[in-house]
Amino acid sequence: MAKQHKFTVTAARGMLPLLADELKQLGIKNTKQDQGNIRFTGTLADAYMVCLWSRVAIRVLLPIAHLHAETPEQLYEGVNALPWEEHIHELDSTIAVDFNSFRSKIKHSQYGAQRVKDAIVDRFRTLFGLRPSVDLYQPDVRINVYLKHNQATVSIDLSGDSLHKRGYRVSNTTAPLKEHLAAAILLSAEWQKLARQGWALIDPMCGSGTFLIEAAMIAADIAPGILRDYYGFTAWKQHDKDSWKQLKADAERRRQSGLARCPVIVGGDADARAIEAAKNNIAEAGLHDRIQVNQRDLTEWPKLAADLPKAGLFVCNPPYGERIGRADELHYLYESLGNIINESFSGWRTALITDNAQLGKFTGLTLFDSVPFDNGPIACDVLFYRAPRPVRFNELSSTPTQFVDEEFDDKEHAPVEMTEQGAMFANRLKKNKKHLAKWARKSDISCYRVYDADLPDYALAIDLYDEHIHVQEYAPPNKSILRKR
Repeated sequence: MAKQHKFTVTAARGMLPLLADELKQLGIKNTKQDQGNIRFTGTLADAYMVCLWSRVAIRVLLPIAHLHAETPEQLYEGVNALPWEEHIHELDSTIAVDFNSFRSKIKHSQYGAQRVKDAIVDRFRTLFGLRPSVDLYQPDVRINVYLKHNQATVSIDLSGDSLHKRGYRVSNTTAPLKEHLAAAILLSAEWQKLARQGWALIDPMCGSGTFLIEAAMIAADIAPGILRDYYGFTAWKQHDKDSWKQLKADAERRRQSGLARCPVIVGGDADARAIEAAKNNIAEAGLHDRIQVNQRDLTEWPKLAADLPKAGLFVCNPPYGERIGRADELHYLYESLGNIINESFSGWRTALITDNAQLGKFTGLTLFDSVPFDNGPIACDVLFYRAPRPVRFNELSSTPTQFVDEEFDDKEHAPVEMTEQGAMFANRLKKNKKHLAKWARKSDISCYRVYDADLPDYALAIDLYDEHIHVQEYAPPNKSILRKR
């Protein structure tokens, strides 16, 4: 059985619930959530999988020691006593140290990092007459030390660099959106599910194309870390090369298969330089034939509506008054966005990130939810809006026009056209009944419950009694909680 280790995965503000969902989907158990991180016990392959597949994680750390360090001398001695030769190769290795302090006597992070580096270097010089060099950019081994209440946790940083750096960003624009933030917004908007249903996505202010690329990678089941050529474990002395090779090969197979399922993804921007940057990044990601992007003003988008699917996700990172544009003029932009969506994209959901949630009122759209995220140093909110007019399923070529249970198909009744939410509810009923009917027949049971408030919009209990159906409503659902985060 593979050796078990304890790991710490860090994430930005507001993203821990998304990270917890990701870890669960990756099959990682034994997790414990803390402030700003999630800890879990698993194998090196599990940690590599998080590095490769997590869209919202920042770093994956492997703690190797816990030390009491009230003074610089105690910090030096504790670090110097650790068996660094088990982690760092003796010849031509490079290291870097990240040091953070919280309510401890050693307050200066740069000085703390210097003492940790000295302790490691001095140990190698004593043992081998050699010392590792320092490389702050891409070291062979990055050491992370977190000092809290004078207790230091010393870790190997397996990510090596922040995991938001996917490897496709070769061109930038002013104030680009971080990759993990774009992914978090899309995951919160349930883009993964919508893409499977054939929904489209547009970003009319795409900048360097981050939303577009992250959306395509999610829809096509592409590992966010597949393009990275640097991780903190590849030159680490205990690196499991076979596990990493297998994970990369599996990710490549999934990418090839998933690209065929990528839905319509379209972007634009009024700035020609932004379009050039977006095209460069899209090409670097290997998605130039999956994402359409052109220079166009916001007012030109209604002309394209007729050529796009009837339902989709309209996602946007409008200018902030703090960064670009004047705050007192931005309400006109939000009003224009709302008018365009209402008139030309009425079957589309919307997700906007802003540093001023009050601006969202100018859209005139129905707010569905809001989630606090940080865009770099700026505290922001992501505003999710319902479609102004939910699309009927017969308007989507890739979705069924009606729900009919073959066992209870009444030929005398015409098919009922349904909204998107209604069709989801009908499909849930059909699925539940199909599953339970087999059990009921085997058990000779004719009365059983097929639905019990499984979806937040429908607080119902539905029971079958032979040929009769009994529907019972619970208390009306809380409208402030209409979706799972």
